[in-house]
Amino acid sequence: MRRVRRAGRPRPGPWCAALATLAVLAGAGRAEAAAPVRVPVVIDTDAGDDIDDAFAIALALADPRLEVIGVTTAWGDTHLRTRLVRRLLAASGRPDIPVAEGPATPNPTPFTQRRWALGVPDAGPAPDAVGYLVELARRRPGEVTLLALAPLTNLAAAEARAPGTLRAFHAVVLMAGSIHAGYASGGAVPSAVPSAEYNVASAPQAFATLLASGARVQLFPLDSTQLKFDEVRRDRLFAYGTPSTDALALLYHQWRLWNGWGQLTPTLFDVVPVAWLAAPALCRLEPLRIEVDARGYTRPVAGTANLEACLAIDEAATQRLILETLAPEPRSDR
Repeated sequence: MRRVRRAGRPRPGPWCAALATLAVLAGAGRAEAAAPVRVPVVIDTDAGDDIDDAFAIALALADPRLEVIGVTTAWGDTHLRTRLVRRLLAASGRPDIPVAEGPATPNPTPFTQRRWALGVPDAGPAPDAVGYLVELARRRPGEVTLLALAPLTNLAAAEARAPGTLRAFHAVVLMAGSIHAGYASGGAVPSAVPSAEYNVASAPQAFATLLASGARVQLFPLDSTQLKFDEVRRDRLFAYGTPSTDALALLYHQWRLWNGWGQLTPTLFDVVPVAWLAAPALCRLEPLRIEVDARGYTRPVAGTANLEACLAIDEAATQRLILETLAPEPRSDR
């Protein structure tokens, strides 16, 4: 007797399985495309003198769009800076991030956060920052962004040791220079006259080395970085109560007591390029050709652009990003 197939849904053929597989792969592809791509960053810092470096490091560690893979210390007492950075990384829950130590230099600026840096036992020697930068550029060419927040002695030394090192980074993003506006004198409005900005004036030849290196340079000068962190915002941040914000509060109070400028309100110069890396819509970069003189003045000149510069940041949006990243308010369930 011939069997009769029961009525019902047809059996799936091989093409059905193939379509199902494609659908799964497409869904996985969409999920992968939706996942945020983190920017790998190494930070070169002179943390411990002014307070903006500490805020910049804390923001870079907290923002999910950035991946801090290393920190190098530059300028002045680099060993004490290394101790400070190690303690700040530990307070932020990231003691695994390597800290490499650059060559020490003379430095007339007071190390305002010395007591905090000395508040933990010396963890011993750190790797050489110059060798670290050379090796990182060789091992991951075109991948890592070098965020320079200090006089550029480490960068110049790395380029001298292995020419082509700086060009091998994806970009060198730095707080440096003064194009049209100078330091604000006693207020929030920058001077209409350019200044010899500290990071460049401390080592003008190092900045010239960067410009000559062929690296992709993205510059954040005084024109866009004089962001004042006022008392209302400080109160919200320092009262937030995480180990990271507690560390910033202690560092701020030591800076306020010991800085030689008599300042109470910090200017978050170094935070601005960090914020832009996380949210590039904060500033449109403009191509410029810049020359530097022996005193550290950075002047625009005619000719082919050798860098891109941010000349005006969205200050309100940058302030929001800082607070929402470091001290987010609880979301309403409604």
